[in-house]
Amino acid sequence: MPIEYQKIRIFVASPGDVQVERNALARVIEEVNVTISAIAPEKNIGLELVRWETHVHPGLGRDAQEVVNQQVPDYDIFIGILWKRMGTPTAVARSGTEEEFRRAYEIWQKNRKLPVLFYFCQHAFPPPRTKEEVEQLGKVVDFRAELSKKGLVADYPDHEAFADVIRPHLMLVLGKMFSPQKSTTATIARMAEQVSDNENLMVRQQIISLAHKYETIRASMEPGDTRTRNMEAVVSEIGTLALRAYALLPELTASGSPGQRLAAVAILQLTPNPDYIDWIAERLSAEKPFVGYHASIALLSAVRALYASDAKKLRTAITAAKKGLLASGVSKSTDRYGVLDEAEKELSQLSKAPDK
Repeated sequence: MPIEYQKIRIFVASPGDVQVERNALARVIEEVNVTISAIAPEKNIGLELVRWETHVHPGLGRDAQEVVNQQVPDYDIFIGILWKRMGTPTAVARSGTEEEFRRAYEIWQKNRKLPVLFYFCQHAFPPPRTKEEVEQLGKVVDFRAELSKKGLVADYPDHEAFADVIRPHLMLVLGKMFSPQKSTTATIARMAEQVSDNENLMVRQQIISLAHKYETIRASMEPGDTRTRNMEAVVSEIGTLALRAYALLPELTASGSPGQRLAAVAILQLTPNPDYIDWIAERLSAEKPFVGYHASIALLSAVRALYASDAKKLRTAITAAKKGLLASGVSKSTDRYGVLDEAEKELSQLSKAPDK
């Protein structure tokens, strides 16, 4: 009898200015398919990248996006990518990318199962030269601000870095999908155990170097968008090491170095662990706003990844984080507080679900 394969479809949404990233994603998926075949052939799992170039043919509809919507098959993972252009407006959204995201986000709101990943390229570009370019950039900025409060944003420094950023994120998502009966923490720990001693040493050196890089950027640059972009690039680099650096969490969380504590926060954004929930909550008011913002994202990630049995601990931590922010004079209108509001809202839905 022929072998039946389980197909995992990954849909990518983006305008045309990130073609490098779209091509890189295709290569990453090919690499992951080879890896799965080598280490887990018994699972008979294959990844398929769904994109309009390969899955859509000309047709009739209200607009071009409706033609795409009609032909795109059901998918298991959604990945969105933006840089400086939002794309062509549709009948119901600022662009096809936004419409595709909102369709995916609606599915996620209903079942809390569809992984939704969204990435923003931070590669520098010349100032906009036309009104249309200004408008496009403005739409991206507004959309990013909206998604930031939902905890759905990840940045990467340039086009070439995308593959290294998406690869570990994709592996974490797949690890959970392949072992749905196991907790996220158990899945992460199992994957982290595969790191060799030599690689652990190398990763530690990389993390320490990145922590120092963050501290140097903060100390040497004036506050503003440029400094923030540079610090976000450091967080993205740490994210590429998150799985391999997971074992360093006890050392990093106890460190007196702000950069190393940022590294721990960045790792916990991708590898939530209930043992560090209280520590993360304390970071929002104990650290600089940049670290505090990423700590709020880490709490939101914990709400999404951990089980309903952790709900009480999460609720207490979020409440404490909010009180800490208000006590330190932080406004409720800040991104940090907004992300906590989102975490609280999602937690209320999680608490209604039965323990897994």
